[in-house]
Amino acid sequence: MAGDLVSTIVDQLGSLIASEFKDRFGSLLASEVASIVNVKEEVEKLERKFHEIQAKLNDAEERQVNEEAVRLWLEKLNDVSYEMADVLDEWNTAKIKADIEKEEEAEASTAKRRKVLSLVSTFFQRRDIALKIKEITEKIDVIDGEGDMYRFVLTCGNEEVMRPLTDSHVDVSSIFGRDEVKGDLVNSLLGRGNEEERSPHVISLAGMGGVGKTALAKLVYNDSELNSAQFEKKGWICVSYPFDKFMVAKAIIQAFGGGNSNITQWSSPMDKMCEWVRGRKLFLVLDDVWIEDSMLWEPFRLAFQNAAQGSRILVTTRNNRVVDVMGSAKRINLEKLSDDDCWSIFSTIAFSDRDSEQHKDLEEIGRKISDKCKGLPLTARTLGSLMRFKRQKEQWEMVFFSRLWELEDVEKGLFAPLLFSYYDLPSPLKRCFSYCALFPKDYVFFEEDLVSMWMAQGYIKSNANMERIVGREYLEILLIRSLFQQDYGYKENIMSFQMHDIVHDLAQLMAKNECITINGYEEFGQNLQNARHLYLEIPQNAQIPESIYSAKNLRTLIFVGLRAHNLSKLFQHFKLLRTLTLSYQLGTKVARMIAKDVNSEN
Repeated sequence: MAGDLVSTIVDQLGSLIASEFKDRFGSLLASEVASIVNVKEEVEKLERKFHEIQAKLNDAEERQVNEEAVRLWLEKLNDVSYEMADVLDEWNTAKIKADIEKEEEAEASTAKRRKVLSLVSTFFQRRDIALKIKEITEKIDVIDGEGDMYRFVLTCGNEEVMRPLTDSHVDVSSIFGRDEVKGDLVNSLLGRGNEEERSPHVISLAGMGGVGKTALAKLVYNDSELNSAQFEKKGWICVSYPFDKFMVAKAIIQAFGGGNSNITQWSSPMDKMCEWVRGRKLFLVLDDVWIEDSMLWEPFRLAFQNAAQGSRILVTTRNNRVVDVMGSAKRINLEKLSDDDCWSIFSTIAFSDRDSEQHKDLEEIGRKISDKCKGLPLTARTLGSLMRFKRQKEQWEMVFFSRLWELEDVEKGLFAPLLFSYYDLPSPLKRCFSYCALFPKDYVFFEEDLVSMWMAQGYIKSNANMERIVGREYLEILLIRSLFQQDYGYKENIMSFQMHDIVHDLAQLMAKNECITINGYEEFGQNLQNARHLYLEIPQNAQIPESIYSAKNLRTLIFVGLRAHNLSKLFQHFKLLRTLTLSYQLGTKVARMIAKDVNSEN
């Protein structure tokens, strides 16, 4: 994210020079003029230095995946860039405060005295800011010097965000090459398979990341044969890693219509889950399961033994050990697609709006690129979405001959096509995409909520108060690029989206340690000092671990499942917050608590 942040700072520094230091010297004291001139010189110097570094970042960000030293260099740059962003926030806050003070100078008898005090205050504020900017400039000089040893290729970054085409959605809802396995899976779920009936009856869909397990499970889950006439209750749970038995039990209760449970003891939600399971014919999908400890699964196995005969649990997993741990009655190994099926997916998207002449000219190189999909539908969709916006044959050849294909140690090269799509994004969209690493896997993003968060972080470039419209366009572009996928589990008039779990892994890779998700106590041991965005979900009535107070640089704080009385101490520690999100039931209580604290301080 260093490149994205540097781009923002360059814009802010340019705006600061253009607006703050223009025609400001006429009526000021000599000491204040000197202060402003000093700040202006430091800002201009820093802007030039950030411009110089910006030209190196495209090459640096591509190389960081394979070169540890480059990754560490980018982390240093990222940290000092955040320092600069905080100084700019301080400057803007001081300016807003000064403007308010000017408006409050209503009484003639005190106006002169207030003006003198304001000038003195402004002088010292600008002097302090000038010193901070000078310190940051010195740090940037050192980092820039260290970067010279890597001989980065200088390039011009992609900053322009093109508006999405009105006809840019391509319907790839049909799943190529899976008809036979889909039919086999539906038959097993309906009890027409040849496997022995078990209780609970678990069917495992196993395969490597990106092979299409979740897509196939969703297709089957919504199949017309598996409707309410066949199953009394249906539910979909994303389990992911780590396996938190409390969270999984609570999710199952909610999925089967049990509502929000406020019970915190482990035995109580298990009892409640047993109530919802007992005697009912159920169909439950457990997506992205990584559980390897049979003792963790045992309480769920016992609970689902009480379900009605014919109930089914469909599990998707990348881990072969899961199949045995869950006592699967049937295992379906989802194999890679054939080259022809990959080409069908790739070409459907990549050539969707090209004429026959262009298709003919690009087909040969297109088939070579499609062969690199390695049988993975996620790769075929992502590459097709990328190549759709590249008009020249030379651009297609650059993708084919890129060094990114040399990646071998991350999901067997699956990240390569995803990285192509990420690096092809303009800086504003990179920031918006990486920010989504904050949320748990399988999280449902709602259009208005996500756009509001991007706006609060200053990620959206727009004039004339068009940020919300531009933010929707950003989301549309990420959808077109296959970095988001539309979620159809909600009402038609509410736009909602999800990330594929591998795409989420990419976002986490790009966000590094900036975006932290904590689900339960298992992850509280990690270092939060460099965290900028934190998603916190722990059981209600639980005490907040002291380690969270080390995250003093937070700009986003999202609470899920905490009661209001646990929050009073937190607000004293986070001075840089731009986004604070609370679960619905907490909102009013916390707002009253904050208002009470503010009034007592005043």
